[in-house]
Amino acid sequence: MKRIVYFLSINTLLFLTGCASRQEIVRFKEQLNYLEESNQRLEERNARLDSLLASQNELMQKLRADFKSSLTEIDERLTASENKLDDLSYFFSQSIKKLETSPRSNPPVDTTTKKNSNPPSIQVNARELYETAYLDLTKGKYDLASSGFAEFLNNFPHSELADNAQYWLAQSYYAKEEFNQAIPQYKKLLETYPGSDKTSDCLYKLGLCYLAMKNTTQANKYFKEVVDKYPNSTEAKLAREKLGLKKK
Repeated sequence: MKRIVYFLSINTLLFLTGCASRQEIVRFKEQLNYLEESNQRLEERNARLDSLLASQNELMQKLRADFKSSLTEIDERLTASENKLDDLSYFFSQSIKKLETSPRSNPPVDTTTKKNSNPPSIQVNARELYETAYLDLTKGKYDLASSGFAEFLNNFPHSELADNAQYWLAQSYYAKEEFNQAIPQYKKLLETYPGSDKTSDCLYKLGLCYLAMKNTTQANKYFKEVVDKYPNSTEAKLAREKLGLKKK
């Protein structure tokens, strides 16, 4: 633009002094037209570049958001896998103990009247019921799993597996996205089994339930509780991300 103004100024002076020939005036106009066209092309190119940069920035922001969301999902899956591994490890250790303590040969069973034989059979039935419900859960048979865990809790509320059964009962509803039914089951775990090792995950899942139901106030309440009570847990890390916090 400065060059165009410069040529215009020269042209004006030439006209005023009467020194310019017609041929010079024509050449000057051609140069001026060329500069104007070049300037227009530059402006169009700059506009295209600005549009391209804006699109790239938008794409980068979307990729960052998708990447962060993927990391959160991976952390949640890892937490669920850790819970399942804990249960499998427990089953394995109990099975080993059972094999170590069981007699090598089974004595003949007296079918007359042995009242003291009932408690062991009840224990076996409890474990079988729990393991069947858990197997249904891992296979995605959530309705069967919830029925099985509910039956277990109804018959064996004081079992050493009761808190786990309560947690997986809630999880079976959560997996079906039946959050209204999952929430009271998670809360029952917190109230009935306060010392359970599932507590931190239970609090986090309550937050997720309320978040899915668009109740951010309640969701943030449980996310904050996880961070405050279990600051070094995996669930606390996930909760901080939901709250938009950084670890101190």
